[in-house]
Amino acid sequence: MRNPEKQNLEKRMRAVEDELEIRNLVARFTDAVNERRTDEFRRLWAEGGTWEIGAPFSVKATGVDAIGNMLEELFKPKVLFLQLTHSGVVMFTGDNTAKGRFTERERGKGESEFYENLAVYHDDYIRGPNGWRFDRRYYEYRFLDTNAFQGQVIPRTR
Repeated sequence: MRNPEKQNLEKRMRAVEDELEIRNLVARFTDAVNERRTDEFRRLWAEGGTWEIGAPFSVKATGVDAIGNMLEELFKPKVLFLQLTHSGVVMFTGDNTAKGRFTERERGKGESEFYENLAVYHDDYIRGPNGWRFDRRYYEYRFLDTNAFQGQVIPRTR
């Protein structure tokens, strides 16, 4: 017969490990975007996952290849794009499913376009054979500024 205290500790440890894995998934998303590594970005998604960006720049893709292609298209006009992920919450909805919300700030610059915003990602995660992946990410703008800003774009060195 199993010790209930040990079972409870194992369950709590699994929940901590799962939450850390999900938080790492979110961090890897931001890193892949900032480093423009679309191959790494594609590996973060469940096979039938959906990535959606809401108004005013509404766009949506379903499936790993379509999601990767969407990211590549979003990069094209930008000489600078940097995403910062801030605080977030993770809520488990089942043994292999969870939801999350993460606050984002982005800054981008094209040849003559400027972009700065605050937004919230609303996430659905699913655990599969390769660990936790995004099943759905919905980007909800909360603030957008397209006015020109000052500063120098410094090319990436690595």
